[in-house]
Amino acid sequence: MFLFYLFIFIVFSCWGSFLNVIAYRIIETAIPFWEKRSRCPNCKIAIPFYDNIPIISWFVLKGKCRNCRNPISYLYPLIEITTAIIMTTLLYHLIHLGKLTIGTFAIYFIFFSALIINSRTDLQFMVIPQIFSLYIIPIGWLAAFLQISKISLLNSVISTIVGYYSLWIFGTIFQKITHKEGVGEGDMELLAMIGSFLGITGIWATLFLGSIFGLLYAIVFLKSSKLKKIPFVPFLSLAATVFFFFEDKLIKLLFNL
Repeated sequence: MFLFYLFIFIVFSCWGSFLNVIAYRIIETAIPFWEKRSRCPNCKIAIPFYDNIPIISWFVLKGKCRNCRNPISYLYPLIEITTAIIMTTLLYHLIHLGKLTIGTFAIYFIFFSALIINSRTDLQFMVIPQIFSLYIIPIGWLAAFLQISKISLLNSVISTIVGYYSLWIFGTIFQKITHKEGVGEGDMELLAMIGSFLGITGIWATLFLGSIFGLLYAIVFLKSSKLKKIPFVPFLSLAATVFFFFEDKLIKLLFNL
């Protein structure tokens, strides 16, 4: 069984490498992610296959391009490792619950892939592409309609609206008080997408946990002069992931506080 999950981990790390390509190209270049081989953004030299092995190559090269020696972002191995962990855990989770079907796995595979891409683009570019937030919402509704998710279709639709406008209201109040933008539209769209999959309870848990994760990050890096704006999407995505895998335990914990 260990070898099976090790194999699955390796396969999903390759998927994480592909998500890196999608996230980078959709923001930074006009090259579709299905065209041309990956190239170093600095020297433009095509990256050979032996330097493109997920996770391993980055550490072997010590985070630098073999040709020009320019740094390669830490986001590449981070996304590959994160994707491998989440997707392997998703497969194990569904098998353990006896709910593994092609449809169920596919639905949540898309959901977590979207969260990972949005986290990647927010960390590097402070941008959340709508194609991986708003355009994913109908899949959440479909999951509810097909009774793949735990929530009803009505809950899914209402949660989509509540997810968007709860952050919109908060952002509007914050801007009125501070005259600064506190919440971006991309954050609202992402929470709407999360709501379509996880429902009302999922929204509140995601907001609560995401705010705590973001606050802890801000405290740790508050003294850093580079910290100008906190990317909120990675913390929302982390919170939504934690809620998905530990929903029952979290609900009990939150109600006992």
